[in-house]
Amino acid sequence: MVVKVSILIPTKNAGSLFENVLNSIRNQEHEEVVDLLIVDSGSNDGTLDIARKYNARILQIPTNEFDHGLTRNYGIQNCYGEIIVLMTQDAVPQGKCWLKNIVDTFSEERIKIAGVYVKQIPREDADILTKRNLRHYLTGRDSFSLSGIKCLNEFADLTPEKKYHLCIFDNVCSAIRRRVWEQIPFRQNDFGEDIDWAKRVLEAGWVIAYQPKAAVIHSHNRSFVYEYRRTYMCHRKLYELFQLETIPSLLQLLRSIIVGTIGGLRYVLLNEPNVKKKVKLILKVPFLMIASNLGQYRGARDEKHSVGVKVKGV
Repeated sequence: MVVKVSILIPTKNAGSLFENVLNSIRNQEHEEVVDLLIVDSGSNDGTLDIARKYNARILQIPTNEFDHGLTRNYGIQNCYGEIIVLMTQDAVPQGKCWLKNIVDTFSEERIKIAGVYVKQIPREDADILTKRNLRHYLTGRDSFSLSGIKCLNEFADLTPEKKYHLCIFDNVCSAIRRRVWEQIPFRQNDFGEDIDWAKRVLEAGWVIAYQPKAAVIHSHNRSFVYEYRRTYMCHRKLYELFQLETIPSLLQLLRSIIVGTIGGLRYVLLNEPNVKKKVKLILKVPFLMIASNLGQYRGARDEKHSVGVKVKGV
């Protein structure tokens, strides 16, 4: 069996949406054999039954052994493909050409493309703030792009924000060359294994591509607690990698909360036609702004001062 593409999905209690993910994968218009591997870390909700229904290979690890970087390394070691597509359990491929569009991106031999990440489209049931935020995020763009580092000295002179934007990569749905991973595997990471990998790959002279012709449907209506935890971990990682501080002071924190709250309330009032949803979001906006901005401030500050806070559930 000659396998060009493997699809690797870490899972834990993926829920009913997981069947939509696998069904879309199995319905792709792709000529080559596709190897589908699930690395599960303790599901007890029927996730493994769904995986077996779609003829996925399954590897199981203890829950306490899961790590965003090392678990993906373990999975890739057991994949057969030259190209490894990395996904999350709730990212549903859009259309039947999703996989073809990813794989075709690697076909330009003159460009040393190490990895490809794709567009994310919010779910239909996402609230209007989630939809707005995802459209404005770097994985919501409509135009193809390539990122590379021509000169390490020039990269070192960039601002932290420009370094971050150059190195963006997202394992919600991405693909990597196996031979690049063999040289530069993922590192142990509680969070942000994707952008950590992309930075090292770019520094080694490879190129990262963003391909909006391939897209997955993926979004979350996050609780205040989860928003804080995820933002905190994200900004710890961004400071570790780029020394990026989006909110460097308490005064800026206060300003950001106020400005974000006013902007969010205005957007909801003008764009949400459903009265019940509008009221719910109006009550939610101030708390979301506090959670998001406080997470940015404390995440970067704690990493800067080497404060060892472990955040679980992200």
